[in-house]
Amino acid sequence: MIDAVILVGGKGSRLGYLTKNIPKPLLKINNQIFLDSLIAKLIKYNFNRIYLLCSFKKESFFKLYNNKTIHNSKILCIDEGVAKGTGGALYKLKNIIKKDFLLINGDTYFDIDISKLLENKFQNNICTIALTSNNKYKKNIKINNINIDKNNLIKFSNNFSNLMNGGIYFFKKKIFKFIVKKKCSLEDDILKKLIIRKKIHGVVFKEKFIDIGSHKTIEFLKKNKGFLKQKAIFLDRDGVINKLKKDDYIKSYSEFEFLPGVMDGIKYININDYLVIIITNQSCIGKGIITEKNLNTIHNKMKRNLKLKKNAHIDDIYYSPYYKYSNNSKYRKDKFDRKPNLGMLIKAIKKWNIDTKKSLFIGDSVTDYQSSNAMKIKFYYKSNSKLISQLKKII
Repeated sequence: MIDAVILVGGKGSRLGYLTKNIPKPLLKINNQIFLDSLIAKLIKYNFNRIYLLCSFKKESFFKLYNNKTIHNSKILCIDEGVAKGTGGALYKLKNIIKKDFLLINGDTYFDIDISKLLENKFQNNICTIALTSNNKYKKNIKINNINIDKNNLIKFSNNFSNLMNGGIYFFKKKIFKFIVKKKCSLEDDILKKLIIRKKIHGVVFKEKFIDIGSHKTIEFLKKNKGFLKQKAIFLDRDGVINKLKKDDYIKSYSEFEFLPGVMDGIKYININDYLVIIITNQSCIGKGIITEKNLNTIHNKMKRNLKLKKNAHIDDIYYSPYYKYSNNSKYRKDKFDRKPNLGMLIKAIKKWNIDTKKSLFIGDSVTDYQSSNAMKIKFYYKSNSKLISQLKKII
C-alpha cells in the first residue's frame, strides 16, 4: 500500500484561546483528540506509513505519535521547522516518499471511502482531489468556485459554484517537481496553476464534511457527539462466520468452513459503510490445542479467501486466548478480554473510534449477548437463515 501524509503544522489562529497552547489537530472534542479521529479513519486502508508534517508545538505530536504503529500503519512525525505553509511543508518529504501518496488536511474530517479516490487513475494528471458541497462554507477561498467537466478535470468558474476542495488529495509522485523549499500555499501557489494547466482531476463525494477552523463547528461537534465516529458490526466467529466443529476446535484452515451467506453478508456490511470486527474467544490456545501462529494463519487465509471470492474484507479481529488452567502462565492473565468480559470490545471501540449507538453485534451465545448488552450495543442472535438475509433485515 502507499503512504499517507497529514498536514498538522498550522496554528489555528481563528480559534483564538483554544489553540494558543494546543495545535488545532490535537484539540479534544468530547474527550477525543481530533487527530485520533482522522487516524482511526485512515488505518482501515492499511497505509504503510502515515507521516505527520509538524511545526507549531511539534513536540506534542512527536510525544504522542512518533514511531507508533496503529493497526498496520507506522506513524512518523516530520519536523518541517519554521512553518512553511501547506506547500512548503511537503518539501521535507521530497526524498522520503518514493511513490504516489495520499494527503489530507489535519483540520478537516471528510467521511469518504478513500479507496474510491485511489481507484481513479486519470491519465496525465498530477493530483485527484476529493470535492464536497460548498453550501456551508461560502467564505472558504482555498480552491473554491470550481466545477468539473465530463472528463473530471477541475475548472475554475467565474460564478459561485456549489463545489469546493474537501482537503483529501491523491498525488502522483511527480508533484514534487513543483514543490520548492520556501513558504507557500499548496492550494494557491501550486494547485491553482496546475488546474489552469489541466493537470488536476476531481471526484465529487456526498459524505459528511466538517472543517474545525471555527468556534461554530467546534460547538456543533460537541452537540453532535457521533459525527466523527464510525459504525461497526461486531461478529462472533465460530457459529456465525464458520461452521461449528462438534465437540472440537478449528485447528487448521482445512477444517474452516464458511457458513452459507457469510461471504455475501460481509460484502454487504462493507458496502453499507460499517466496519467488520470479529470478537472471538479462543481458549484452544490457552489449552495448548493450537498456537497463536496457527490461529493467525487461519484468519489470514480466511481474509484472503474473502478478498479473492467476493472482494470483501474484515477490518479487524480480536481474540481471547485465555484459559484459567493453562499450562502457560501468560494465558492465565488478562482474562478481562474473555467474553462475557468487555476487554476486546473496549479495545476495538477505542482504536476505531466507534459509535456504539449506531453499531450492532451478531453472536450465537449468551456470553456474546452479555458483553454486547453491557456495552449498550444492539445485539442479535445469529438466525437460522443465511447471514446476508439477516443483515438485510437489520441494517
